[in-house]
This record gives sequence, structure tokens and C-alpha cells, in this order.
Amino acid sequence: KIYQRAFGGMSRNYDPANQAKRTCAASDRTGHALLHTLYQGNLAHKTNFYTEWFAVDLVKANDGSIAGVIALCIETGETVFLKSKITILATGGAGRIYESSTNAYINTGDGMGLAL
Repeated sequence: KIYQRAFGGMSRNYDPANQAKRTCAASDRTGHALLHTLYQGNLAHKTNFYTEWFAVDLVKANDGSIAGVIALCIETGETVFLKSKITILATGGAGRIYESSTNAYINTGDGMGLAL
């Protein structure tokens, strides 16, 4: 059974007393559970990880597809082009736009800005 809870003020049949359970959770560790599930799946598929790197810009091919990313190594300051067949942006949300957020401080929305 999946633990669900009411969240976000959604109700059933417009009844404030009957809140819809529309959020699935793993106790108070939902983010932790998601992180580990995604990480294990990526390990199984031998995904390359670039930890402590910052995506500066996406590089488009002539046909408009994404050919890779210009990235900055946070530890050394080195800037490189990472060519890729597939580019997945897993940059987190934009929690810093809110006064109060449980997002990590690094979740500034820069990844969404790259995609625009």
C-alpha cells in the first residue's frame, strides 16, 4: 500500500472538509527515497555522472537537437564541452524563488532556464 496524504488544498467535490489525498509520500523521507530509486536505476544502466559540475549552456546541433552541454567543474574551474547522444537535465526545482522551501539551496531554477 502506498502512503498518501492530503496536500495543496485540493478537495473532492469542492468540499473543504473532504481533502483529496493526492500526494504520495515515504514518511518524511520522500526526497531521499526518490533519490535512491533514481540513483539505483542509473547505476543499473551505467549512466555517467558528473558530480560537482555546473551546466553553463546547452549546445544545439544544426537540426535543433541538443548535442551536449558546456560544463564547468566547480572544484577546478575547468570548462569543457560534454558531447552526448541524450541529455537529461536533473537539476532540481526552483525552490529559492520562495521565501520558505524544503529544496536544497542549490535548487535555483538554472536548469529550467537552460531548457527555455
